[in-house]
Amino acid sequence: MKKMTKAIMITSAILLLSACSSSNEKEQTFINSREQAKSNVSVTNNPFFKEKKEGKFEHLHGIGYADNQNAIYFATHEGLLVYQNNKWYETTSNKQDYMGFSATDDGFYASGHPEEGSSLGNPLGLVKSLDNGQTLMNLGFYKESDFHYMTVGYKSHTIYVVNQEANKTIGQGLFYSKDDGKTWSQRQLNGLPQTAAGTIAAHPTDENMVGISTPEGIFVSKDNGNTFERFTQKINTTTFVFQEKSILFAAIENNKPVLIKQSLDSKQEEVLSVPKLDEKDHIMYIASNPTDEKEIVIATMNGDIFMTKNNGESWTRLASKGKIF
Repeated sequence: MKKMTKAIMITSAILLLSACSSSNEKEQTFINSREQAKSNVSVTNNPFFKEKKEGKFEHLHGIGYADNQNAIYFATHEGLLVYQNNKWYETTSNKQDYMGFSATDDGFYASGHPEEGSSLGNPLGLVKSLDNGQTLMNLGFYKESDFHYMTVGYKSHTIYVVNQEANKTIGQGLFYSKDDGKTWSQRQLNGLPQTAAGTIAAHPTDENMVGISTPEGIFVSKDNGNTFERFTQKINTTTFVFQEKSILFAAIENNKPVLIKQSLDSKQEEVLSVPKLDEKDHIMYIASNPTDEKEIVIATMNGDIFMTKNNGESWTRLASKGKIF
């Protein structure tokens, strides 16, 4: 299958939720340089954040442990939410509609659209933040592209994007960059089945390893997406995340959600318990704490969020149908 067709099939399987933005006089910080100073990076006692004791989020677009803070970040239709030390926080400004949200050890990468009333251009292109979204670093494609299907290695910082429409720099298809977007290389997606895909994820430290989930299982590439081989059994996988030595993935088996941890070396499987979900609901996002892999957060299609700190032995509900606790 031609690479262009594969790219379109990949993006067609993703729930593409976009937001429009008007360009008014609301000022926000956007850094065109690739240099960005870190300041006030913690969430607690940071005036950029305020505690959120109640409320409801719409359209979750990604989750991850950003900046080694032991805090879980949720990219929503109306900006970032953060859960840390049993409390929810929201930003006081810069409530961008982040797409392709990818947490890393020094911050996060994203694409998407500016909040309503922002002076920023639409779409955002590829951006990076080292200060929880207080400022955004422009890595390219500003006002050109919105990457819904994107991933970045947690420590390697290798960036993968599926570009649906050609821009001035890259055409359609899967591209990767190892230098924060200065240069890009296109990949062929050889070995990927002729089916729609659900999630793309990069290994946290191996700069050459990337995976894609499909209704036929997870396929892994060791050459930055040029060739893929089946990693899991043939199973309808809904999402996954790389840990250092394993893949943690969610799937549908006998019409029920399952959560499986599989070793990258031996391929041995460990089935984890799953909290009780509504009928026909499934796990849409997974995040694993890089400093403690027993701590896992899952988010479902219906807006339920659960956390375990003991590898699935017990789960705590953090949100129900988008309503936070």
